Amino acid sequence: MAKSLTYGLRTYLCYMKLRFLFYFLFLLFLQVSCKTPMPELSSEAKLSKSKTISIRWTTTDPVLAKVFLDVFPVPPAVLLDDQVNVADLSTVLLPPPDPNDAPIIQKPKPMNPNELPRWDRGFELTNIDNLTLVIRNESQRPFKSIGISLLALTMMYYGTMETEAELVWTSGENNLHRISFLATQETIWAPMPFYIGTGSSIVAPILNSNRYPSHLQKYCIQEKPTKLRESMEQSITENCKEYEIFLRRLFLQNYEAIHLQLTQWEKRNQDWFQP
Repeated sequence: MAKSLTYGLRTYLCYMKLRFLFYFLFLLFLQVSCKTPMPELSSEAKLSKSKTISIRWTTTDPVLAKVFLDVFPVPPAVLLDDQVNVADLSTVLLPPPDPNDAPIIQKPKPMNPNELPRWDRGFELTNIDNLTLVIRNESQRPFKSIGISLLALTMMYYGTMETEAELVWTSGENNLHRISFLATQETIWAPMPFYIGTGSSIVAPILNSNRYPSHLQKYCIQEKPTKLRESMEQSITENCKEYEIFLRRLFLQNYEAIHLQLTQWEKRNQDWFQP
């Protein structure tokens, strides 16, 4: 009888130790895990936000309308609620972007104070119609994640999401225009026990298939997820929240390239003259 009580007590103490170790490792994971922080604008980019880019732009994407206005110094968008007669630019077949057309970031030249742009004289603003974000490539790089985890002796979980997208719009003459080579990357890593780190790196891309940016975009603004999909994945609110974070990260990481193209588009049909 005494031996049974002693054995039961040892078993209970062993269970409590394992439980304590599990909670300790779990808390350690929460404290030590590292995720790519949201990018911050450079001091030059912050100064550029003080001057409004005078364009008139429309879009069917309410999340894009919100984030684009938050990040770039542009007027509020004209949101197109009726999408029946609006072309879906994400389905338009475009040739691969030419690397030679990638924007070259240059320091802006000082403006002659005697020259005034046409919007200061009351002229009509340049249009950007139906601004659309088109996601071209996205990958979780599973082999890269597994390789990095193995280099850490299977004691680290590593996950990444790399995306390449472009902004596409039409102008008054119905020509397509785009800003290409917009790339973003988000990474998360955390220490794990032996083998669990590599195992998590293998399983994570399968479990996170619903967090591809194209999937978030689709089930936030293009289609309403069914109740079954929401129960198996996540709600439309969560999809829109993660889609907004993705857009903000993308725009901040590519701020200078997009800002340059917007200012060039603003000057495209300007009438510069001496007052």
